[in-house]
Amino acid sequence: MEFKSARQFFLGLVSVCLLWVTTNVAFAEEPLPMLEGVTSKVMSELKKHREEIHQDPEKLYALVDHLILPHVDFVEMARWVVGRNAWKKASPETQQAFIKAFRDMVVRSYARSLLEYTDQEVEFLPLREASVNEERVQISSLIKDGSQITHMNYYLLNEGGSWRVYDIIIEGVSLIQGYRAQFADDIREGGVSQAVQTMQRHNSQG
Repeated sequence: MEFKSARQFFLGLVSVCLLWVTTNVAFAEEPLPMLEGVTSKVMSELKKHREEIHQDPEKLYALVDHLILPHVDFVEMARWVVGRNAWKKASPETQQAFIKAFRDMVVRSYARSLLEYTDQEVEFLPLREASVNEERVQISSLIKDGSQITHMNYYLLNEGGSWRVYDIIIEGVSLIQGYRAQFADDIREGGVSQAVQTMQRHNSQG
């Protein structure tokens, strides 16, 4: 993925984690207040437990793994990353293997990014009133790090009253499209199963 700077990419990953890591937050509410409340709570928790997390990063992996999964639509993400045709050709077993390996890779990547969190400010922009009743919504935000501002758009899908994230656009660049480009060669050469093997090797390296 070609972001304007590694710093902006890092801030994007951090803010994604700030969005996803939460405890006992109801996701049936409107998406914007939900994002604002979750982000504020997580920032507070990270500041409070920063030393403990730095001393034992494995605790952060377990925390993110436990709290992210119910609130992210990894199935929707996987379909977009793989592409419609390749996804349909893959067996149900291969599809599930891809979702698991992809989920593990994303969780570990975002958890590592949280270790470098340093008090960035997150400002969410107003949501169009009409969009609240739609199945999919886009929520824009600004990540402020001193004088540097990173623009981010969150894309959420409403499934039975629960809002789940399925893509993030960071400075105009989609995380899903970035992952899709990352696995394009594997999928073209050996299908979804080859992409699964690549991710499994990556995940086993820690």
